Amino acid sequence: MSTEIAIQIDDLTTGYGEKTVHEHLNLSVYRGEVLALVGGSGCGKTTLLRAILNLIKPMAGSIQVFGESFSHQPLENELSILKRWGVLFQTGALFSGLTVLDNTCFPLRELTDLPESLIQEIAMLKISMAEFPLDSVYKYPSELSGGMLKRAALARAIVMDPKILFLDEPTAGLDPNAASKLDDLINRLQKSLHLTILVVTHDLDTLWRVADRVAFLGDKRVLAVDSMQALLRHSAPLIVEYFSNSRADAYRELA
Repeated sequence: MSTEIAIQIDDLTTGYGEKTVHEHLNLSVYRGEVLALVGGSGCGKTTLLRAILNLIKPMAGSIQVFGESFSHQPLENELSILKRWGVLFQTGALFSGLTVLDNTCFPLRELTDLPESLIQEIAMLKISMAEFPLDSVYKYPSELSGGMLKRAALARAIVMDPKILFLDEPTAGLDPNAASKLDDLINRLQKSLHLTILVVTHDLDTLWRVADRVAFLGDKRVLAVDSMQALLRHSAPLIVEYFSNSRADAYRELA
């Protein structure tokens, strides 16, 4: 992890209609780190992710990714920024009418002028890196298990060689064994591809095994950014309450 800032959020306010979700929120994500967003239900983890991805417009404040903002950018500049990140949505968000291979090829077909033979070669490489079984690349999303679906979506997320990977609840819906294997895969990809990763999760195993730092959201802002060991010793009431459970206690004993 370097001291170079990959994502800088300053004085951010977001909301829907008259309801504000975040107010004067500040956060820095460093290049090469895995930063997790955590907090109670309704704290705005996914809303913050959507704001960074430019899926919703902030009410106020600024978001910069590698020093660039979406604000008032011409279309070609927006596309240039979009090519530098990949996204794994909670449900996978694969196109139901396309095979795993075609889902993975889709960004390359839409955003590059590469020949089809090279597109398929790159897609197969990324499918292999995501440890998806190569004998199932012609299956459709409806034919996949939960773990296979996540790996297929992950292959598509890395197919453009992103610098930043956004993960929204990557282990949600997976059994403990599949979740553990996905955590390990994320760690391997982060190191081999030199990725900066921002992950939204409530999975304690992921927080401990994957994240370098954890940003705790509450009261419409970031209450603390630190290691899991430090957060478990934090005195803020919302943080203490969030980690007051038997699973957190088990990790606290190991810290």
